[in-house]
Amino acid sequence: MLDALEQMGIAGFPVESVLHVGANEGQERNDYAASGASPVLYVEPVDSALAILQANLADMPFHKAIRAVCAERAGEEVLFNVASNGGQSSSLFALGAHAEHHPDIVYTGAQRMVTTTVDQIVAEHCAGRVPNLLVIDAQGADLRVLQGARQSLPAVDGVYIEVSEQPLYEGGCTLEEVTAFLKGFGLRPRWLRLDGAGHGEAFYCRQKPAYPILPLFDGVVSVGKPAAQSSLCEWSYFDVADGPTGCLNGAPTGRPGFHTDIEDAPWWQVDLEAVYALNEVRVFNRMDAARDRSRTLRVSLSEDGDMWRLVHDQGGYTFGGADGRPLRVMLAGERARYVRLQLAERTYLHLDKVFVL
Repeated sequence: MLDALEQMGIAGFPVESVLHVGANEGQERNDYAASGASPVLYVEPVDSALAILQANLADMPFHKAIRAVCAERAGEEVLFNVASNGGQSSSLFALGAHAEHHPDIVYTGAQRMVTTTVDQIVAEHCAGRVPNLLVIDAQGADLRVLQGARQSLPAVDGVYIEVSEQPLYEGGCTLEEVTAFLKGFGLRPRWLRLDGAGHGEAFYCRQKPAYPILPLFDGVVSVGKPAAQSSLCEWSYFDVADGPTGCLNGAPTGRPGFHTDIEDAPWWQVDLEAVYALNEVRVFNRMDAARDRSRTLRVSLSEDGDMWRLVHDQGGYTFGGADGRPLRVMLAGERARYVRLQLAERTYLHLDKVFVL
């Protein structure tokens, strides 16, 4: 597993979504997918690497390649230097000490580009939801990338970043500068790995918050009610004893309470047996595996079981559950007898618990 993902787990933060600046060809893509993160945004400025990255992501929904060079300000025209090692050492800066440590790597050209910022990428591609893991591999310009993320950093749980005790590139940043900057956002060093020359990677995160214990059974109208689902997977026989109603009773466990087969747009629904003015649908995702399968979850309500109205679209984002961060769909008194949860892609639908209040 990638160090970034491992350190997030050690710190107690589930990886919900990722923004990787300086992604090259997307070498980490399979690890990101296996972590359950969705969406994952890969920012890469070098055209040749970007073409390979786009091909590598072609069959990975909600993994998106973005051609951009990130800095502290958007809209500035720059020459971005392209390195001979498949673009991996490409940078806004001259090679500096890098040429001494790696004399076999040289710049072979430059691309004229206009800068953007992490904040702008989040605004354009994340619909207002900041990825909770930021990975930065900007070859000396890492602090400039962070300075363009001032609006986003308060919502980030972890930052995995290349660091150097002394600037590796001409005009590049130092470990001390990165640490001081992130401290101002409550992100403190937790893990550090340096080579003999003082170059390596670091992981910063905030103190894990104590999530409030949400009331579960006061006002819950779904406990003990009949439920149905579009299909029954063979895995249900091993993990789920109660079929469709397995997600309605008891406390969250992190394991699936029901499990459909793989199909187009699988669904599950509960019949509340009467029309209620509803306050909330609270959905606890499965946490032991495959969290990302719920990323296109849609919640619909009906009074008669025939006419449905959509009240929530998850839109490609993962969510938590027994970790203290379930999906909460606030309804403000909407009236319904039936509540349906359905996915918008071909996959399995499996959730831990669903409470209708």
